[in-house]
Amino acid sequence: MKKIFSLLAITIAFTFMSCSDDEASEKLEGNNMVSIEFDNSFNGDDLILGSTYVNGNEETLKISAFDYIVSNFVLVTETGEEYVYPKEKSYFIISEGGQTIAGANKTKNVKVMLENVPAGNYTKIKFGIGVDQERYTQGQAAQEDFWTKAENYALTWSWQAGYKFVVLEGDFTSETQVDELPFKLHIASRGTAVDLYKEVELGMNVALVSSNKSPQIHIVVDANKMLDGAQKINLSEEESIMGGDKAAIIADNNIDMFTVHHVHNGDGSQQHN
Repeated sequence: MKKIFSLLAITIAFTFMSCSDDEASEKLEGNNMVSIEFDNSFNGDDLILGSTYVNGNEETLKISAFDYIVSNFVLVTETGEEYVYPKEKSYFIISEGGQTIAGANKTKNVKVMLENVPAGNYTKIKFGIGVDQERYTQGQAAQEDFWTKAENYALTWSWQAGYKFVVLEGDFTSETQVDELPFKLHIASRGTAVDLYKEVELGMNVALVSSNKSPQIHIVVDANKMLDGAQKINLSEEESIMGGDKAAIIADNNIDMFTVHHVHNGDGSQQHN
């Protein structure tokens, strides 16, 4: 009798495992949308335009603009297989909104939607900060309407100089600068002569993609890292940085702005890193 029950238990367990395997197999079929939300912050607080923050250099910043370009998205499975999002669709502007210096309104946008991503268990995400040289050197015509969109967000120089990759603007005070003074950080490549395009690679808890699972990846972005990163930059020493050695330092700091906070897998679940 015990042997009969044992065989029955094994049969039930095997059947259950087979069903589970079938379900898992179904979940990994097809393709779906992947939503990536960039939660902009400053030194641990939500970044809200017009608000005041203190950076790690004991400078007080009132932020009026935070805009940047992200591009060339790649999703990596737990087995190391890479899905490269189509390059021609892989350039996006993230913005907290507000107005340009010329007074034009900028629409707030903090989401990137990747379409028709193939099914898989994705545990890493890669992307670029800015526009890569390969794309830029294809010429203005190759940018299609992205150049015009970037112009509307004041994220361009002249065509010869190219795009601004990350913009942080506002007013600041410090121990040595008691009156509010405008600051501008415009970090970008300069044509083909200076290349400040950077790549980011982030680990994350598994993002499940299938015909019935459309995950949301939440990335926290800490703008404070621009000045208070691996290398420190004091606005009181230079309040307008648009090129040179300090722009290169900030471009390196920018890589550490990004961290995956959590992943929603489309069924109400939430996995924190």
